[in-house]
Amino acid sequence: MATMTKPKPFVKWAGGKQGIATKLVELFPRSFETFFEPFIGGGSVLLTLKPQNAVVGDLNDWLLDAYQAIRDDWKAVAKILDKLPNTKDDFLRIRSIQPEKLDRVHRAAHFIYLNKTCFRGLFRVNRSGVFNVPYGAYQRAYYDATNLKAAAKALEHVEFRHTDFELAIGDAKTDDFIYFDPPYHKLGGYSDFNRYTRFQFRENDHLRLAALCRELNERGIRWAVSNSDTAFIREIFDGFNLVPIANRREINLKSQDRGIDELLIVNYRLPRSATLPFPD
Repeated sequence: MATMTKPKPFVKWAGGKQGIATKLVELFPRSFETFFEPFIGGGSVLLTLKPQNAVVGDLNDWLLDAYQAIRDDWKAVAKILDKLPNTKDDFLRIRSIQPEKLDRVHRAAHFIYLNKTCFRGLFRVNRSGVFNVPYGAYQRAYYDATNLKAAAKALEHVEFRHTDFELAIGDAKTDDFIYFDPPYHKLGGYSDFNRYTRFQFRENDHLRLAALCRELNERGIRWAVSNSDTAFIREIFDGFNLVPIANRREINLKSQDRGIDELLIVNYRLPRSATLPFPD
């Protein structure tokens, strides 16, 4: 019997969790009804967890369109990608096309193409929400067919919500679980990158998230939050379980600067079967 391929992210994302997704999932509750992830990003955790029921959200409409197109017809997206040439002139031409003028399948193909051919695979937009990363001159495959097929399968039971994180989890219940992975609080250098949409995620937004988590805790809803290990984050989540996590930020140009100390903050008892050296 053929073994089902484990899906991986089909785009590169600053702040992605691919290197630690399995470790994070070990720290999640063992059972829940619906999994909520209102900052989907590169989708490492979602694709690793592969929940039976999931609701994901983001304010990056283009990103969510890519997920939906892969779920609904990954072969159509791949067919378009096969026709896109990897040259600087073609990159600039495709980058100049406004995604909202395309159908969802073409939007997804352009999103993946630009992500794979732009400098460092960095998704960045200006204040108007326009993608503005320069050409990277990389000769690499845009996609892996086996992985796209596996990702599409993993996304079958996922509902997508193009909205703010508070609205995305508005109907969560006590038997659900929420994982928040917002743009991180500032550490310095490339770790501070947060221009994923035309809206930046500032300290007031972190305070808003912390207040929401306290409200959810009072309602008996379980959640986990990933964020940088700073005094500010420790202060606003004081009273909850703080789990130190070592991660890497591959977006940094200097390999020696890619290590990052972050936190997983949870409001529930951690599973004893988890293998990480975390405080109980």
